[in-house]
Amino acid sequence: MTQLTMTTLALWSITLLLMSLSASSLATSSAVTSFEQGVEQYNNENYSQAYNMLLESANKQNNQAQFLVGHMALFGIGTEKKPEKALELLTLSANAGNPSAQSYMGTIYLQGELVEKNEQKAAKWLLLAAENGVAEAQNNLAHLFINGQGVEPSTEQAFHWFEKAAEQGLLDAKLSLGLMYEQGIYVKQDYQKAAQFYQVAAEKGAPQGMHNIGMMLLYGHGFEKNTEKACNFFTTAAQLGFQDSINNLNILIQKGICQAIATDAHQSHAMDNSFKPF
Repeated sequence: MTQLTMTTLALWSITLLLMSLSASSLATSSAVTSFEQGVEQYNNENYSQAYNMLLESANKQNNQAQFLVGHMALFGIGTEKKPEKALELLTLSANAGNPSAQSYMGTIYLQGELVEKNEQKAAKWLLLAAENGVAEAQNNLAHLFINGQGVEPSTEQAFHWFEKAAEQGLLDAKLSLGLMYEQGIYVKQDYQKAAQFYQVAAEKGAPQGMHNIGMMLLYGHGFEKNTEKACNFFTTAAQLGFQDSINNLNILIQKGICQAIATDAHQSHAMDNSFKPF
């Protein structure tokens, strides 16, 4: 399972910020004013002013502001880090039905950094967020079903939630679907479908997708073996720092199967052709 950390939450911040703006209606007209002003200041990177304005709105029970202030307090944006305040506001926002806050709470309980680890509570919050359309929550919930963390193991449920997240464009979910098709987990083994998911991820710059296609080409899974193209995939993923591809490439170079990449032109050529396995 992909390890979820509070750093992972930070990477979600822009997506979750936008999602929070579509949450339930604001409590009062004054809350509307302070919230809108706070969001404007946030987008202008005036984080200290944004924090104060959003806090005013959060204190008036605006669950969108509660989420955003909780996020800022958690990561020290516009204020010093305030984990207890962050947890308080994120909990209030999640209980009020904010999908982004629900997703945060799921990850918080799964990690056990701000609270005692509780996989059952993590699954509960992630399910709520997933049902409310948060792609990251759908993906993380699918991983819980794969591993039986806080829920009964279910490859059917895992596939369902990976599909939902993939439909929203989440690359990690597409990679997971590719793996399920490649290995025949819940679905009938289908190398072509697996490669299609991997290729989409590779075209979006995901080195795991590049590496997986390289492995399929190397062993002839789903199509004819092509070590030259496999080496191109491994090379491109290795250039992005993907360790498995670096290891594979070193071994294949030692065996004389792949050639060491010596020039920028060769590197560029490898990257230009690496996403066309068929």
